[in-house]
Amino acid sequence: MRTCPFHSSQSLEEQTQMYRTYQMARVLKVASRIHHQPRRWTRPRLADTLGVDKATIQRDIDLLREMGIQIVARGKQGYEMNSDVFLPALNLDFEEALALITAASVYKANEGQQTKDALDNAIAKIAIGLPKSTQRVLRQIAPQIDIPDSQVSEPDEIQSHRKTLYEAIRQRLRVTITYDSFSRGKRTRHRISPYAVIFRKHAWYVIGHSETRGRVLTFRINRIHHLSISHSPYTIPDDFSVQKYLEKSWDVMLGAETRVVIRFAPRIAPLIREVRWHPTQQLCPMPDGSLHFEVTVAGLREISWWVMTWGDEAEVLEPKELREHVAEAAERMVEVYRNKSRNQPHT
Repeated sequence: MRTCPFHSSQSLEEQTQMYRTYQMARVLKVASRIHHQPRRWTRPRLADTLGVDKATIQRDIDLLREMGIQIVARGKQGYEMNSDVFLPALNLDFEEALALITAASVYKANEGQQTKDALDNAIAKIAIGLPKSTQRVLRQIAPQIDIPDSQVSEPDEIQSHRKTLYEAIRQRLRVTITYDSFSRGKRTRHRISPYAVIFRKHAWYVIGHSETRGRVLTFRINRIHHLSISHSPYTIPDDFSVQKYLEKSWDVMLGAETRVVIRFAPRIAPLIREVRWHPTQQLCPMPDGSLHFEVTVAGLREISWWVMTWGDEAEVLEPKELREHVAEAAERMVEVYRNKSRNQPHT
């Protein structure tokens, strides 16, 4: 007599979730048996071993075929699998498996929906190869890992050129783009050799050598209006690395290297010390509890935005150019709010 794994006291949602888990576990068992012992498992034998009827086994096999797994019936000899889609068992301990799931959760938070589904499938395949004891603990703790979704640029979701850029990098073929330049305020055209695709500050970027400008530049992908692959090959310099290219930038923008010193007030000094904001940072605690924060950055625009997020609890000491820029921006902000206060009707 077959027993039902569900209880009437459970809600419909709980029963549905449990059934899906039970169904997936069974489908994976069907696939695993056929994969490891080809031409041994017939539909009746699978049904008897797994405690279901032959129609259920047929549905499971149909589902596997829909997933792209080539399962061929060999009559009374049983089934065999033509496509080798399974990884060997992974010898991961609990800490390694948890690190893998956490890293995947962080990546998913920065991705668009188009990639999340593929990543979920990949994680599920890897999890199947984990020891049963590790799987059991992870099922208990994984739902408690909460990585909030990042604010990904919407155009990256709707019309992404990333796949084309990935293909261009794979084949080492130059691309031609028309680009809406934020700094220039107009549309420009570039022929570039793409070196890498990166994610920074809510958006995707491509780094590549621009023949138009004669140097390596960074382009925000959602500002690419048109992109086409050429038949012109290129090579990536042996000494190029994304880390080296961006090591002095604050986020992604580049410019002249400049030493910056910022004084943070005692109240937020502990918050600044908790984070590694930049590879070049040096922290100098002061007798009054404040903190001098020193970095060398390539370009001042992005670090100026960061400084202003801390309000009056951050003061630029050096360079003079950045100090004056932040002061002028603060004065304009004050003026904006003063004007709004004047224009608001009195009640």
